Amino acid sequence: MRPANVQPSFTRRNRPLFSSLGSGAVLEKPKTSTKKTTENSAKDSAGEWQVRLYNDPVNKREFVARCLMEVCGVNDGAAFQIMMNAHQNGAAVIGRYDFERAELYYTSLRDNGLTVDMVKVGDSD
Repeated sequence: MRPANVQPSFTRRNRPLFSSLGSGAVLEKPKTSTKKTTENSAKDSAGEWQVRLYNDPVNKREFVARCLMEVCGVNDGAAFQIMMNAHQNGAAVIGRYDFERAELYYTSLRDNGLTVDMVKVGDSD
């Protein structure tokens, strides 16, 4: 049986979950934009993009090749060749992709600790 003066507290790691909400608080729906892309961002994402791998002294060559095989789906020979090209020359092109796929590969490889970037093909800026 709970004493009369103790109120139940909803906590997460000793912090009240609803401390900022008063007894009569009303939550408002978050404001969202219905316009997903602007003309400029749609124009920027059109076309082909290169994903490039840079040599880094942190990751082992076998790990880099394995990441290329698992993330980008290249075979083991191509992954080894890309990795060695980056190791010997400082950078190597993994491939050319549409924007969404290039962004997926870029973020996945970066999240695995590899040094990569993506550039638009034919971009003269």
